Amino acid sequence: MKEFDLREYLGKYKDTRIDFFRFPGNYGDSLIWHGTKRLLLSLNISECCVDISSPKYNDVLFIDGGGNLVDYYSDVRDFLIKKPTLYSEIVILPHTIFGEKQIEILNNLSSKLIVFCREKISAKFLGDKLTHGKVYLWHDCAFYNEFSQILVGNGVLNAFRSDNESILNALPESNNDLSHNGYATKPLDELIGILQKYAQVNTDRLHIAIGSALLGKQVKLFPNSYYKNKAVFDYSLGKFPNIDFIEKFDN
Repeated sequence: MKEFDLREYLGKYKDTRIDFFRFPGNYGDSLIWHGTKRLLLSLNISECCVDISSPKYNDVLFIDGGGNLVDYYSDVRDFLIKKPTLYSEIVILPHTIFGEKQIEILNNLSSKLIVFCREKISAKFLGDKLTHGKVYLWHDCAFYNEFSQILVGNGVLNAFRSDNESILNALPESNNDLSHNGYATKPLDELIGILQKYAQVNTDRLHIAIGSALLGKQVKLFPNSYYKNKAVFDYSLGKFPNIDFIEKFDN
C-alpha cells in the first residue's frame, strides 16, 4: 500500500490538456470539485469536461474523486462500461471504492489505469483485486481548498444526511442537511458562509466535516452506512486537533 503525493504524480501532466469526468453529486462534493480545480490550476492542467455521451477530446481521462465507485451509485461505472477502450490513460482521483461490480469494470479497461484511494480500506481492496494498473493512497481532494479560519461562532450545527447512507433512526429536530441543498460544482460561498456561523458542527457528511475542520470549527464526525467516514478520519482527518470521531449520535 504505497502513498504517492497526488500533486507530485500529476506533475507529469503539467501544461497539458486532459478530459475530465465529474459525476453528479451533492453540495458537499463541491469541496472536492473546487479543491481539484485548485490543484489542476497550480499545474496548468486544462480540463475538458466530458459526460457519458461525449466524444474523446484528449487521450488522457481524469475521473474526479469522491465515493461514486461503490454499490450505492453507478455514474462512474456506467461511464466506464461505455468507454472501456476509448482512452490511453485513465487516472481516478482519490476515491472510496468497494464492490465486485466496480472491480469487474476496472479490470475490463484496456487503458493504462492509475487509481488513487483516499483511505486504506479501499486501497487494500483494490490492491487485492485489481489485475492491472497502479493503486496509490492519497488524501481527498477537498483538502486542497484553503479557507481563512474564523474561530468565532455560536452554537451547534447538526448537519446529518437524509439519504440511504444514514444510519440514524431519527434526525435531530434542528437538522440542516447542507450537502443535500446543492450540487457538486456549486460555488462554495453559501456553504462556507453557513459553516462559519457556528462554533461546533456535528455531522455524518464527510465533506461537511472536512470543510468545518479546515475552517477551524470543533467537529464531531459520526459513521455513515459503510466504512467511508471512519476510514477517511483514520487516514486524514484524525490529524486535525479540532475533530473527533464519535461512534453513536445521542439525539
